[in-house]
Order: sequence, then structure tokens, then C-alpha cells
Amino acid sequence: MKKIIILMGVPGSGKGTQARKLVQRFGFVHISTGDLLRALDADPNGDKEDKAKLAEMKAGKLVSDDLIYKLAFAEIQKNLDLHKSVILDGAIRTVTQAKKYEEFFASLNLLDEVIVIEIKLSDETSFNRLTKRKVCTACGFILPYSKENDLKVDCPECGEKLVVRSDDNPETIQKRIREQGNIAIQPILEYYREKGELFTVDGEKSIDNVDEEVVKLLV
Repeated sequence: MKKIIILMGVPGSGKGTQARKLVQRFGFVHISTGDLLRALDADPNGDKEDKAKLAEMKAGKLVSDDLIYKLAFAEIQKNLDLHKSVILDGAIRTVTQAKKYEEFFASLNLLDEVIVIEIKLSDETSFNRLTKRKVCTACGFILPYSKENDLKVDCPECGEKLVVRSDDNPETIQKRIREQGNIAIQPILEYYREKGELFTVDGEKSIDNVDEEVVKLLV
């Protein structure tokens, strides 16, 4: 079993859903840069310089890559020291970031422990899924769109209310696909493909079928 699993895919491809399934099945640790930033924001004893960079981001500036690297690398190191495999979901958005993570893994002599799994999905399906999915107001669980799920109003995880996110509107989704869709992520996938680290599963299939394909790559 690999120690570092990097999930790639366009918005709506199911990276978060598959990450949760792997956490439940194998006890992996799901590392989310968004969660790390929120934890820093909530920590009254957080590093002052880090908090200043976070404040700039909240004021509208781009988040500092250095801050992301610092938070993510520390969290990865902490869990690897506990002999836990980690999942990175949506953490790498550019080839520059991919190279920086590779340098970090190389410093730990863990390049052979990295697997990159692309959950392949068309931009068209991405748009359809994102404009119709629902999110729990309490725990953040994402309920993917299906005819059956369209009728659900309560979260299957915690029982709280499901809603369509305000930013899941056609204009915002189209912008996200331009910035994070197949054209945008292709250079990163090619980088990993050339290194022999990239494997692809069909994200157009059902959640359970994608789960089966992902698990086959890992065991």
C-alpha cells in the first residue's frame, strides 16, 4: 500500500467522496489545505506571520504557496511519523506545486511511495454535477446528483439539512471549470504521467464503481 495518494480530477469528479471512502476503509488521513487554513484561522496561538498571510488571503489576495507548503508538509510529516498513509485531494493546482511536493517527498526518500490517481470526468459532466449537487449545512457532506438524491433533503451522514450551495450556480461553475477543468489540469497530469506515477479511473461511472477501481490500484 502506497503511503502518499494524490487524487486529481476536475471539479465534481468525486475526489472528496473517494477520499472519504478510503479513510473509512483503510484508515488513511485525508489532508485538505482548506481545512488546514481554517484551523490556522481558528487557532488563537497560531504563528503570527502565518496568520498575517492568511489575513491577506481573506482580504482578496492569492494565498501564499509558501504558507500552503508549510502547513501541508507539516501535516503530512506528522501523519507519516505515525505510520499513516495520507491522501491529498485537490492540493496541487500547478506544475510548480507538483514539483515542490515532489521535492518534499524526495527529501523523505518517499518518491516510490507516491501514487497519483486521476478520476477522469468530462467538463460537461462536471458542469451538470456541480449545478445539481447538494451540501450538508452542518458537516459539509457532499451529496452527488442523481434522480434518487434529487429528492433527499436530509444529510445521510448527520441528518441535518441539505442545500444547493450559493456558489454552485452556472456562471461560477463555468469559471471554476475554466480554471480547474481538463485543459487546466492537463499539464499536471502530463508531469505525473512522464514520471510513471499517474493512473486513471473512469469518473463517469457510479461512486461504487469508481471506488472499486481506486481500491484495485492501491491493493
